[in-house]
Amino acid sequence: VSVVGSAATAGLTGALVMLTLTLSTLGLPLEGVGLLLAIDPILDMGRTATNVAGQALVPTVVAKREGILDLERYRSARVEDIFAEDEDRAQQDDEVVSGRAPVDGVAVPR
Repeated sequence: VSVVGSAATAGLTGALVMLTLTLSTLGLPLEGVGLLLAIDPILDMGRTATNVAGQALVPTVVAKREGILDLERYRSARVEDIFAEDEDRAQQDDEVVSGRAPVDGVAVPR
């Protein structure tokens, strides 16, 4: 029951659905769900924080090992400096596409 139930409730947050399913199948009282409702939001915040930290850490470690991590940007003290080069490049691309900037020294007709 737990395996089938976990496959069916994979997209739901919290363990309420699985707990209710398991308790009712085993013939146990459903009053235990009330206890879980009191602490589950706090536990869920901890699970979410761990998940977010892992999702940020793993790509950084992989990029460092592959040699594609820009250490200068990574160690930058100011967040707005990190994306400044990308914004400048995007603005230049927009000017080229709109015909306001020359491409390789040749003006692009509108």
